[in-house]
Amino acid sequence: MPVHSYGVWVGKPISYVADGTNDPSPHINLIFKDDLLGSREHKAAINVASDGADSRLVYWRIKPFTHSITSKLETLDYGFHRLPIDGVVRGLDYTRGTPILDIRTGRILPHDLPGENNDILDVVKPVLDSAISQDAKVYIFGSSFGSGIHDVHMNQGNRGRHERDNGIFHDGGLVIRFPDGHWEAIFLAFALQRLWTDDRGDPYINSQTLAEILQPNGNDLNDD
Repeated sequence: MPVHSYGVWVGKPISYVADGTNDPSPHINLIFKDDLLGSREHKAAINVASDGADSRLVYWRIKPFTHSITSKLETLDYGFHRLPIDGVVRGLDYTRGTPILDIRTGRILPHDLPGENNDILDVVKPVLDSAISQDAKVYIFGSSFGSGIHDVHMNQGNRGRHERDNGIFHDGGLVIRFPDGHWEAIFLAFALQRLWTDDRGDPYINSQTLAEILQPNGNDLNDD
């Protein structure tokens, strides 16, 4: 069955902390507020590595992000909204409906390496820094755990112990509206998740992993 309490959380990002390289399940922990008075704080736990045999993540950073969903998101108040909302937002799906991203533009990166522009932290942190400094509004898709949200990544195409999380229009992601009116988005998936999927979000027998789709010839990790 799909991830539970699926929805989108609307808020203002205020800070974040990235887990260290020795953490068995590292995340970027984004702190955000969802009320005009700024008295309530919540956490978005954003995966930056997998606990599977291949720990790498796939990311899509889209700037500017232009999609019909943005006008619908603007109608939502601050706070958590269970999805689907009839006539407004059904949910995110990386492969269905009006395309929200081009799968083949994804880049596969490890969690944290020395140097610049070579790991997932180098991608996500600058976007969050910009959103915080500019007082942007964030729309975080994933699974609510009460005081926050997680599963902010693709939630279909799993095999094994995470297969129970598969579902369509239940993908996670981070969509950001900046004060100047432009939008940006970050979408994440695990390298071993598979496409394509059936109407339950389960991978077909001959589905390939994202690693196989994006690096069919074993290209270097740093290839765009």
